[in-house]
Amino acid sequence: MGIFDKLTGKPATLTPKSALVLSAITVIAADGVIDEAEINDLAKIVRGDKKSIQTAMDVLKANKFPGVIDMVAATLDEKQKLATLAILCDLAMADGVLAGEEKAVLQMYMDKFGVSEAALKPIIEAIAIKNDFSIFS
Repeated sequence: MGIFDKLTGKPATLTPKSALVLSAITVIAADGVIDEAEINDLAKIVRGDKKSIQTAMDVLKANKFPGVIDMVAATLDEKQKLATLAILCDLAMADGVLAGEEKAVLQMYMDKFGVSEAALKPIIEAIAIKNDFSIFS
């Protein structure tokens, strides 16, 4: 034990909810801009759970991206991984544009979670329909 080890504090441990929050933060921040719609959507996910936000931020500060994707994947079960991907896809489309960086991050999660394109296809189709407001013009 080094002399400064007592000053570093206890490392944050992800829960499924804080893992979801962490993954959401990495997706909405991927394009370098976090807009109001993305903040509002993140607030819906969090539902007032400030502890999950703090844990996610502590883990993100202590670990580099994309290494946190491994941590998120290790925390979630198969059902949670699919639900997380659905939420992440919806978040990425909150501003109506899927930026290249967001797409790359989504692909990283999909690969790390071991979710097939076939499993994700109906989710993507539903999100595309939900976000296509041009049909109301």
